[in-house]
Amino acid sequence: MKLFITMAILVTSIFAGKYGKVKITEKISHVLVFHKGKSINIHRIQDVKNHLTGAYAKISQPCPGRCIQPIDMKNGVETVGEVEVISFIKNKVNDHKGALIDARPQSMYNKETIPSAINIPFMLGDNKEAMSDILEVLGMEKMPKGKWNNSKALEIMVYCNGPWCQKSSKLINSLVKMGYPANKIYYYRGGFQMWKSLGLTTVKTK
Repeated sequence: MKLFITMAILVTSIFAGKYGKVKITEKISHVLVFHKGKSINIHRIQDVKNHLTGAYAKISQPCPGRCIQPIDMKNGVETVGEVEVISFIKNKVNDHKGALIDARPQSMYNKETIPSAINIPFMLGDNKEAMSDILEVLGMEKMPKGKWNNSKALEIMVYCNGPWCQKSSKLINSLVKMGYPANKIYYYRGGFQMWKSLGLTTVKTK
């Protein structure tokens, strides 16, 4: 027992030293998650001089098509921030009670995504056959006459490129229209741009 406690203290101190400079919250320095069968620690970049580069460093995006999205989707779906995303991954995704969904095209998902996320490209929302398969994967049960039993639907959290990106909204609206319970859907409006701007861990899927 003493050996176990000693090892636990040692491991905690190692991670606290590695991720302790720039924390996620005052009490959380990192969170262990799983992506494609590999364990990954979500943490923030420790270099306080680090700068965001590339497309996600842009402050302007052309509109229409990339207009700023509202906080309230007005369809019963709750909008969340980064701390809630991390808590959802830790408490729901890790326990197979929820799914984090990247609504961007597969090419973007393959290049870089949030650890533990699965890819359901927003354009599939217009494909009824594909959406039917997706609903079943997410725990919905197909009933006669095209109806769905949503009693076992997973809690899901959806994100895309950022506050100016409509992909999440389109996928969420498609899911709700097909009968997915709005109270089991969360919208991460900040998306990949805010995730990266806070220096949080990302992964490549290929």
